[in-house]
Amino acid sequence: MTRTLSLALVVAASVLLTAHQASAQSFGIGPRFSFVRGNLSAGTPSTRLVGGTMRIVTGAHTALEGSIDYRAFYNDAGTERTRETPMQGTLLLFIARSTLSPYVAGGIGLYSQIHDTLNSQGLVLASTTEKRVGWHLGAGAEIRFHPHAAFFLDYRFRFVRFGDAEGNEEPITIPGATIVPTLEKVKLAHEGSQWTSGLTFYF
Repeated sequence: MTRTLSLALVVAASVLLTAHQASAQSFGIGPRFSFVRGNLSAGTPSTRLVGGTMRIVTGAHTALEGSIDYRAFYNDAGTERTRETPMQGTLLLFIARSTLSPYVAGGIGLYSQIHDTLNSQGLVLASTTEKRVGWHLGAGAEIRFHPHAAFFLDYRFRFVRFGDAEGNEEPITIPGATIVPTLEKVKLAHEGSQWTSGLTFYF
């Protein structure tokens, strides 16, 4: 856990360190909307979150992305509140650069949940925090509809690891595995997935 969290901090630091160099090429921020599909095996419900994204174009076919989402909800009695603040650091590899730019994505995320116990006036009596760190993989596309603005949409598997699916995990089918025999030997598993969309305004 400590090693993975350290790696997440390294990814975040890399984004910040390259910001100055990449700003001359392209730096963008904007809103992001996520629909997280729960783990079907565990019966986890799907959720919707809103947040923000920062994208730094570091090369002709590469970009770094940092994002944070937020969601809060209460139990039926109003005595418990849960706040979610998932953060992701992602490397985007663009297959082609044009008005429509498809990409594959991979990175690491820190997923936090804060559970608050509330009194009848809504004041916090006690809080507990849960954190998980995990890899994500996916693919999507960015559509430039203006020289300084783009829309993006992608699909990401969350909590990805190498190996056969175990417990509440589900297997990932790699596209082209039936054509390329080597890909059939690569075993990947995940816990849940998400659709992500948003706008990026570049400066």
